[in-house]
Amino acid sequence: MAALFLPAVWVGNIVVQAVSAYFHRNAQLGLPLLIAEFIGYAILFVALWLICARHGKPLFESLAWVSQPFQARHLIFLGVALAVVVIVLGNLLGIPNTETPFDKLLSDTASRIGIAIFGITLGPIIEELLFRGFLQPVLVDSMGVLPGLLATAILFGALHLAQNADAWQSGVLITLVGFVLGVVRHVSGSTRASAITHISYNALPFFAVVVSGLHPSHS
Repeated sequence: MAALFLPAVWVGNIVVQAVSAYFHRNAQLGLPLLIAEFIGYAILFVALWLICARHGKPLFESLAWVSQPFQARHLIFLGVALAVVVIVLGNLLGIPNTETPFDKLLSDTASRIGIAIFGITLGPIIEELLFRGFLQPVLVDSMGVLPGLLATAILFGALHLAQNADAWQSGVLITLVGFVLGVVRHVSGSTRASAITHISYNALPFFAVVVSGLHPSHS
């Protein structure tokens, strides 16, 4: 799966570049790149489906997309509280106030809206299925619970580092988020639980993305 990740993203980019060139669109805008990412994820899930089918296992049940024992409102509260904690810690750690690659993707309204919708719907679900549904159980089984949770969280943080201009503060905070999501997944036994928490965590910053686009600064 690790070996397939970069080729999957590369194929997605090639497809989007070709389509954008045909329609004379800028392939570096947020929406086209979001489509490329989605194509890459689709390739990964086809590979996972083939692995599960080879062993006679259902895909989503194998990724722990099963009923979860917690009340949804508690998970929503946890996600929102985690977002607030990250904002506070980010201010304390002094995250550099510089334009990031992610900011550049939000240069047009369609990209802002598309990325915001993806960020509070399919995005968190896909990441939970891949990280907490597939990767985390493998690492926990091979390394133990705490090392497995930490390793998954670190990889989760590292994957998001580039889009935040490689600021170490962002890497630390996203790793913390990944660890909390990993604990939710491990305790509940369900990626649905961690996905609800992840969606709630994403809701606050992605709502801010849309609002900032509707009310641009005039300074």
